[in-house]
Amino acid sequence: MDVELVSLTSHIAIGVSAVVVAVIAFFGLRTWRKELTGKAKFEVARNVMLLGFKLRADFEWARNPFTRSWESADRPRQENEPERESSVLNEWYARNHRLQPLVENLQKLQEVHWEAEILLSEDSSKSVSEGLIIYRSSYGDLSSAIHSFFDARRQEATTGMPFGDQNWLRELERKVYSRPDDDFSKRIEEATKQLAPALKAYVK
Repeated sequence: MDVELVSLTSHIAIGVSAVVVAVIAFFGLRTWRKELTGKAKFEVARNVMLLGFKLRADFEWARNPFTRSWESADRPRQENEPERESSVLNEWYARNHRLQPLVENLQKLQEVHWEAEILLSEDSSKSVSEGLIIYRSSYGDLSSAIHSFFDARRQEATTGMPFGDQNWLRELERKVYSRPDDDFSKRIEEATKQLAPALKAYVK
C-alpha cells in the first residue's frame, strides 16, 4: 500500500512538474517572440529614421552651390575642348556624381519601407510611404533640373549666345543650387519630418 501511494504521489508530482514546465515554456516563448518582434520593429524604425537623415544630407550636398576640382578630375575630356564648355561639363559631371548617394539611399529606404509595411503600425507605414514619395519626387525634379540646366548652359558655351528662355533657366537654377530656406529645401525637410513622429514610439 505504501509503495503504491509513493508511486502515485511520484506520478502526480511528475505530472504537475510537466504542467508547470509547459506553462513556463509557453509564457517564455511568448515573451521571447514579443522581444524579438519588438527588436525587429526597433531596427526597422531606426533604419528608416537614419536613412531619412542621410537623404536630407544627400540632397544638401547635391545642391551645395560649390564644387571642387577633384570632383571632375576623372571626367573624359575631348581633344582641344574649349575652356568655357569644359567648365560647364566639369560641373555637370560633378553634379551627376553627387546624385549617386541619393539613388543608393532611396533604394535602401524603399527596401526598409517594405519591412515597415510588415512590422510597423499602419500609421507608421503610411508615414514612411508618404516621406518616400516626397524624396522620390524631389530626386526626379533635381535630376531633371540638373540635366536640363547644364544642357542649356553647354549650348550657351558652344554657341556664345544666351539661351532662349532665361526665365525657365532661372527656375532650373533655383532647383540645382540651394539657398537658405528655399522651397526645395523645405520640401526635403517636410519629408524628413514626415518619418519622425510615427517612428519615435519604436526607438524610445
